[in-house]
Amino acid sequence: VSLQLFQQFLFASTRTRTTLPSKMKGNSAPFLFLSTLGLCWGNRFQEAWVMNCEHTFTDGSRFDLSPLTRTAGRPDYVARDKSGNFYYINVCSNVQEIPHECRVLQKDIRSPVYQVRNDSFCHWLGLEGSHQWDLIETGSPFVGVQLTYSDGEYCQEGVTRQVRLQLYCDHLGRLGSVADYYVTVEAPCTYIITFPSIHGCPKQTPWSWGAWFDLVFFLAVGLYLGVGTALKMSKYQLPLSFEAIPHIEFWRQLPDLVKDGVAFSVDFVLVTLGRREPQNRGSFEWSGL
Repeated sequence: VSLQLFQQFLFASTRTRTTLPSKMKGNSAPFLFLSTLGLCWGNRFQEAWVMNCEHTFTDGSRFDLSPLTRTAGRPDYVARDKSGNFYYINVCSNVQEIPHECRVLQKDIRSPVYQVRNDSFCHWLGLEGSHQWDLIETGSPFVGVQLTYSDGEYCQEGVTRQVRLQLYCDHLGRLGSVADYYVTVEAPCTYIITFPSIHGCPKQTPWSWGAWFDLVFFLAVGLYLGVGTALKMSKYQLPLSFEAIPHIEFWRQLPDLVKDGVAFSVDFVLVTLGRREPQNRGSFEWSGL
């Protein structure tokens, strides 16, 4: 596409070169180069923008449908219902090419989904800017995700058409065959297009530092108890019981130690604030370690 823009720009520039100001006639090459570079860069930016199609739900499940977006040079998806009506579809972007039947009827509104009926009449079923994300089944992200496009062509009694793209989670990655698409009409003005895709499965979320800390902590506790108990049983010929737990005397005294520590901290704060006279609590005796 960028090459085509470059060729068209060069063709236009050759036709209008004689109209350039006299000061630019000798230095038009840098101007043409920078202008063409800007056109190419703008086209690449637009293509990268439409491929951004990610969403994270409140439960943390994340979906990325960017690989399904059809860009320049890739044909739109085509589905067909039981009545022989065809549907031209794109995901998270408008279709690459408006169907011929729609252009004949001068329906050139950009839409992510068009319906071409078996009588060659055409309808646009929604606007890309109106899309809404939902799980196919609330609370079950591994079933799949759906995109709802509303504000489509007028249908009846003040109601506009809308369409739901339901992408069921399929780890086999089936996609592209018309036999894999199912089109149903939920209401006179609501269309549902379902098809399986690996991208309908939630993405794995990278572990946070808190999750790594929990993993390391519980592994360390497990190793401490397991290895310590085994060594103590082997050294003192003890049966598997509470007495075989390493440092058992310390763990028995821990609740009292915590209680004394909390009382000491409260007393220290009150004395510092001048609300209590210092009290002699004696000294702690750390035994059994």
